Amino acid sequence: MITTVLFDFDGTLADTNNLIINSFRHIYEKFQKDKDMDEKYILSTFGEPLITTMNRDFDMHNIEDVIASYREYQVERFNDEVFLYDKVTETLEFLKNRNISMGIVTSRLRKSTMDALENFKIIQYFDSIITADDTEVHKPNKEPLMMALNQLNKNPDQTLFVGDSKFDMECAINAGAIPVLVGWQSNSQDLAGQYQIKNVLSNMWDLTKLI
Repeated sequence: MITTVLFDFDGTLADTNNLIINSFRHIYEKFQKDKDMDEKYILSTFGEPLITTMNRDFDMHNIEDVIASYREYQVERFNDEVFLYDKVTETLEFLKNRNISMGIVTSRLRKSTMDALENFKIIQYFDSIITADDTEVHKPNKEPLMMALNQLNKNPDQTLFVGDSKFDMECAINAGAIPVLVGWQSNSQDLAGQYQIKNVLSNMWDLTKLI
């Protein structure tokens, strides 16, 4: 019996893809004018903490300056460029009415996560919110997911973890939870095959069929 559903945020609950890509394009143009941004590579980093990507790809610059520029670009555009995916609110309401415990496990920082959840008026659905600020290790390590389950006092084998990236799928598998892959990303089919994911959503409402 499923008692718990945990969600990634970016690319799972909210369509942040274009904003993230444009944010990276902005900092490449500002800090690495001699290097073209590889969009396919940037997409492959979705799901890992921003600081990890920045330390790897902008190590020749002051990382704090790069991140500040990235965040400033996002803050000014977030409300206009980010949207919840179809049927997210209805699905959360369905799960709440069936007494399913819910939480967020994201590599996004806490402030931007809380701001986004409040902006979309869905924060009330989640009894645990684990962000990149809350753990020393991050997805695909199981620690963030296990921290959420400990807060909720729930078991991983009765938990669905819904995400869009390889980091999410590996995190679920490492924790012994049931991985659920959203099917609306360009690499969803490849990920489903690579990780042998049985549960792939065509839209968020499909999640109700798994409860």
